Amino acid sequence: MEDLLNSFCEEIKELLKSATQQEEIFVQGRRLLAGLAGKPVFLRESLTKLATDDEFLLSRRNPTDPNEVTLFKDTDGLFSVRLYIWDPDITYPVHSHGSWGIVSTLAGAVEERKYERQDDKSRPGYARLRETGRSVLKPGETTTVLPLDLGIHKMDSIIKEHSSVGVHLYGKAVRQEYMEKFDLHKDSVYRVTFPGMNDRVYVLKALGAIQEDWSNDVLEKACADRRPLIRFEALRALALTQQETAIGLIEKETTQQHGMEEDFAALLRSLK
Repeated sequence: MEDLLNSFCEEIKELLKSATQQEEIFVQGRRLLAGLAGKPVFLRESLTKLATDDEFLLSRRNPTDPNEVTLFKDTDGLFSVRLYIWDPDITYPVHSHGSWGIVSTLAGAVEERKYERQDDKSRPGYARLRETGRSVLKPGETTTVLPLDLGIHKMDSIIKEHSSVGVHLYGKAVRQEYMEKFDLHKDSVYRVTFPGMNDRVYVLKALGAIQEDWSNDVLEKACADRRPLIRFEALRALALTQQETAIGLIEKETTQQHGMEEDFAALLRSLK
């Protein structure tokens, strides 16, 4: 019943407005999310529309992950509630998040593996991880994640007969526009951009490869974009032909607080 989800979201919003410590949010939020996960009927209306209403399905924004369904997104950007469907026998990538999160299972069972980063992030595209623990989440059980490199983990269904289902609560993003995924076998990290951003990121890479006066003009305009990811990709492309100009702009970016300071610093080191 949708009232259950609405009530949950109202309680979460009040919690986020009143809580002063992250630990308080985790303690109260885990209790509330466990209660919601114990009543899967709250999904009836949303899943009925998604399963049978073509117009409703096509009106929704595509998620970053194909196994993700957004159930609620706060208009003030304080939090979101999402459903994840983990297929059996599929290995999902290790990843981090742009915000804190509380994770619960409402059907099946999901194994979580947590990791910590061992490298100093000085090499773009390189990441060495160490597993720090693993646990199994059964219906109603919860765990938490912190933003960025403090919350690297991996989720997999351990039920073979059917998919497992998780309901996740995420807080306000400290890094927007993309998430990072990791390849343990190659010791690598790569970005996955959010819907609406992927085309622009690849266009900027194309402009850098073209290397003509007009393409440089476009890149210089993109360097003033309000989003740090777009500025990063524009500057990386611009540096291929106008390195001195790009370095000056990148140096300024390393002094800003927007969640990508270390990325700009690594880019700067690679150019000097």
